[in-house]
Amino acid sequence: MTDRPIDEPGKYSGDRHEPFQPIEHQVSTAPFDPGTVEQMTAAQERYYQASQWMMMWWRFRKHRLAVASGVLLLIAYLSIFVSEILAPYGLETKNTQFIYAPPQSVHLFHEGEFIGPFVYGYTFTLNMENLKREYAPDPERIERLRFFCSGDDYEFWGLIEADFHLVCPAQGGSFFLFGTDRLGRDMLSRIIYGARISLTIGLFGVAVSFVLGVIIGGVAGYYGGIVDNLSQRLIEIMRSLPHVPLWLALSAILPVNWSPILIFFGITIICLLYTS
Repeated sequence: MTDRPIDEPGKYSGDRHEPFQPIEHQVSTAPFDPGTVEQMTAAQERYYQASQWMMMWWRFRKHRLAVASGVLLLIAYLSIFVSEILAPYGLETKNTQFIYAPPQSVHLFHEGEFIGPFVYGYTFTLNMENLKREYAPDPERIERLRFFCSGDDYEFWGLIEADFHLVCPAQGGSFFLFGTDRLGRDMLSRIIYGARISLTIGLFGVAVSFVLGVIIGGVAGYYGGIVDNLSQRLIEIMRSLPHVPLWLALSAILPVNWSPILIFFGITIICLLYTS
């Protein structure tokens, strides 16, 4: 190999390659935009920027059964605010002439003629073999239902006396959509009133359990040591006891002068506190 003379800096004499040219160094002063690296569609951008609650809501809306159940549950909870208005009869109203009456069907047409919402009246006979009343609809007794009407008196939420109802039976007629019980009380009205207690007692019991759990757990975690050990051992002892006898014993200490509603609340709260 022979040395090649250099004619000019950066260029060799007799070299077959192109002359060396320095690369110009450029620095962009524009702010960096991550979106320019990977372009996302509008749907992708909406998904990645959504909060956790928003993604839960989207997932919930895709489940049709869950949406339908949620709507029914919402309607049930809204109904507890106006239970007295929705119930055709009062809570303690007794129709002694209709004991164990079967449900009445609502009709709109009678013999091809539109009449509006109505029910057929009852006819009953006493079965002398079993001494039971046997009811049958009487097509000759058309009892039209009344809407936004005055009916049985009640105390709205135990505070305001009123008699306004959404639907009432015809004057001198009956309207037992779910039938009656052994005292002649309307089962539909009883269910509407009972829904208020059944739906609210769960929320109330969970709230009490949550507050007690936070207090006991917070005290045990803060102080630790003997306080934590005592609380844990006490909970383990309570959990080891049989449920039913303990519930019976605790419910027996409730005052005998309490109303059935208060007793139901007390027993339910005791059960929730014990199981939590």
